[in-house]
Amino acid sequence: MQDVSAWTRVLLFLYSTRNLVGSGLAIGGLALFFAGVISDWWFPIVAGLYMLGWLAVPGSKELELKVRNEATQANLVDSLDELVSQSRSRLPAEAAERLDRIHALVTELAPKLFSGDVAMEHVVTLVHAVTRDLPGTVRNYLWLPAAFASLHAVEDGKTSKQLLLEQLDILDEQLAKIATNIYKDDAEALVTNGWFLKEKFRTVSFASQ
Repeated sequence: MQDVSAWTRVLLFLYSTRNLVGSGLAIGGLALFFAGVISDWWFPIVAGLYMLGWLAVPGSKELELKVRNEATQANLVDSLDELVSQSRSRLPAEAAERLDRIHALVTELAPKLFSGDVAMEHVVTLVHAVTRDLPGTVRNYLWLPAAFASLHAVEDGKTSKQLLLEQLDILDEQLAKIATNIYKDDAEALVTNGWFLKEKFRTVSFASQ
């Protein structure tokens, strides 16, 4: 992450899972010291317990979404399925609901996107949203400890959780607009086809009026 203040870095460290687990074990070591179970070597024991807890927790792995050079219906849906399966349980309930809504919309639109009947601008915008913007938004949030993301304001008085929900709403609205445009094109095509059929099969009377 870029442009993060020193105080924010301190908070991220304090809220990290590694620090919480290490601190828990260290507190246990201090309890043994005050109970008289350990005495002479209490400090290295407490420090060792903290390090044990720190090392026992694996580091956070970056959430990755495979973006292929050539988008197809299958890999677009597969990429979104992968993102949902890897992140849904780690997101706030409100964010998970938004992610599910986006997933349902993209799954519905995917067959149409690659049918050749959808304007290329819609295809490009949706593919970029699903393979670049959405995973980037989710990944940036999941880098943060949950407590920090929910409790500490980071921009304009808003927490990382609130910013995540706002950004998911923006993506959802953009995809909804794309869907509306696609369905509008379909409806217009249906109307045009109806006019064509009426004209094609219009009964022609050769009798003089």
